[in-house]
Amino acid sequence: MKISIITVCLNSERTIEQTIQSVIGQCDYNYEYIIIDGGSTDKTIEIIEKYRYGISKIISESDDGLYDAMNKGISLATGDIIGIINSDDWYEPGIFGIVRRCFQESIAEVIYGKLNQIDAEGKINIQIPGDIERLRYEMETPHPTIFIKRSLYKKYGAFQIKYKIAADYDLMLRLYTKGVKFYFCNKVLANFRLGGYAMQQAENCVEETLSISKHYLSYAPLEKRDYYKNIIWLTYRTFYFIQILDEVPYMLLDTLIQKLGVWNKDNIAIFGAGRWGTKVYNLLTQMNIHPMLLVDNNYKKWKSRKNDIEILSPEVLKDFKGIVLIIVKEFSTEIKTQIRMMSNPFLYCITWEEIADEYIKCEIKKRRK
Repeated sequence: MKISIITVCLNSERTIEQTIQSVIGQCDYNYEYIIIDGGSTDKTIEIIEKYRYGISKIISESDDGLYDAMNKGISLATGDIIGIINSDDWYEPGIFGIVRRCFQESIAEVIYGKLNQIDAEGKINIQIPGDIERLRYEMETPHPTIFIKRSLYKKYGAFQIKYKIAADYDLMLRLYTKGVKFYFCNKVLANFRLGGYAMQQAENCVEETLSISKHYLSYAPLEKRDYYKNIIWLTYRTFYFIQILDEVPYMLLDTLIQKLGVWNKDNIAIFGAGRWGTKVYNLLTQMNIHPMLLVDNNYKKWKSRKNDIEILSPEVLKDFKGIVLIIVKEFSTEIKTQIRMMSNPFLYCITWEEIADEYIKCEIKKRRK
């Protein structure tokens, strides 16, 4: 069972040598290595040539982006299995034999495994994929660890280059919805440097992922479609709410006042003393808006303090008059019901989802101009 490995690169002089070494150092003789360079102007080609003895094919020419280059490599591959490792990532030693055995000892057509994620300081976090059904709404199979039977590319097509960042997700979900057999190899197969192209284009990546997951929603079992649709939308909202908190905090107050009926002299309580709720409290305080209450359903947090405010039981809202910002990721509907049961007509609730929705509307309007 022959393995084809493809690396695509462009001006990758800082990292590609480690990538190449991780392939040709596998102590495996039944493989081919294809490198597709997009016309590098640095020392990338010089480094590649240094290892020509271990590389089967080298192409250096302009292309129509990352996935067009990958498709070129796929068209040249002759192996039974294809793996793609980008020029800033690298394989773990001895994984070709592991992958080959996984294919030989199972009915798998796609194999994926654990991934070491490495930040700029060298700290390692192991990404362990979960339930493969999550592929219906997010990229659950770490791309550097994926190995696919070449016959699947012939049957179902390669990467769609209309997607600039998430075409790998489109391919995986396309295969999954066609009933292709996926197999999880419970080993670390590859290493991934954080901060790559997709991470630098996070917003576009989220947009493409949302578009792809919605496109394939009709392939999900009928009884689960509503569930997946809600998760897809939750993921979208979550991304933009985090963007408000981390990148454009002024939009938090602007949205509350201009879109959601908050007056800057209203009394404000925050429901949720987790990371989001604490961040919202701090941001509002920095803007000279001082929330009066911070409440949480977790009784273990009661009477403890976050910065200069004590966390209290939601029961205090029975006597509160003002705005309640519900900043709890997954239970907004339940918390609104909980507050409604308090029969206090002087509470006006705003959820984090409403804040995110208004911000999304603003972003859409900007793009249309």
